[in-house]
Amino acid sequence: MNTFILISALAVGQQGAPATFHCPAPTAAKGDVKAGRPLTHTFELVNASTGTVTVTKVEAGCGCLRQGVSASTLAPGEKTKLALEVNTLTQPDGPNRWQVSVSYQLHEPGAAPRTGEVLLQITATLTREIAVNPPQLAFSTAGAAQKTLEVTDKRPKPLTVLKATSSAPHLTVEVGAAVSAAAGRTQPITVKLAANAPAGHRDETVVLLTDDPDCPELRIPVRVLKRAVGPVTVTPDAVTARFAPGQTEVSTLVQLRSPEGKAFTVAGAEADFPGVGVKFSPGSGPVATVRVTVPEALAKQPGRCNVRVRLGESGGEVSIPVSWTGAKK
Repeated sequence: MNTFILISALAVGQQGAPATFHCPAPTAAKGDVKAGRPLTHTFELVNASTGTVTVTKVEAGCGCLRQGVSASTLAPGEKTKLALEVNTLTQPDGPNRWQVSVSYQLHEPGAAPRTGEVLLQITATLTREIAVNPPQLAFSTAGAAQKTLEVTDKRPKPLTVLKATSSAPHLTVEVGAAVSAAAGRTQPITVKLAANAPAGHRDETVVLLTDDPDCPELRIPVRVLKRAVGPVTVTPDAVTARFAPGQTEVSTLVQLRSPEGKAFTVAGAEADFPGVGVKFSPGSGPVATVRVTVPEALAKQPGRCNVRVRLGESGGEVSIPVSWTGAKK
């Protein structure tokens, strides 16, 4: 399920607490968790100072935690609750850690404003019985497109996806018939992006409704980059790096091609996430290549970013979504 972060200030007196903005229990150890179901936890943050605290930003270190929280102001003695929900479908098996940073500003009488940060984390060991492959989708296209994912349930009594919805009218979902095999019961789901989808980048969600009361819905993140019709086509239109045990990096070649056979040049290319390497072929021609490299250091946690490729001679810009999964233990 998509992560939600809810901050609500409760006026509660606090005695005997440290004179600071803090979380009494900053780490939540959830133990063994079955992947597929959402993982939730609520942290309590306390303003035990003599001044006013303003929460300025809540930032997660993993793509499974979305932002978009407005600031909250706490008077002395007030508490704030921060509720987090992790989409376990997009996380690897084994030990996992999700970290959240809460930035704040403290205004105390007679003193200059001070800034600070509170670090929170949830830990759990995931075991995968219900799997969605791939766990998230990315579209980068100027026209219509479709992608297929599979829901696999290895349990003795597997779930069935009954129907599906999406967060946008230009995304439609078709539920296929389930097929049983020795490895589990698998059900294909086809997600289609309409040709008339508005241009631009947005994050959407596909919701799969099931017949399992313990896991009534599965939420699939969908990143959409709908490009206006441009001078080049991009293949593949998105990059997914999956690390194998012992692999130090994953590289993928992306081909840019002029549909009319006209020559063009790549003026520059870079990722908007530190550590993701990008190289491109020099010179002019109807085809160019861009190499995207995700190093092992980023494979500790799943993540995603965009690679922006600038075309020469006012040819515009194309964006390539990039995502990576955590290295298998």
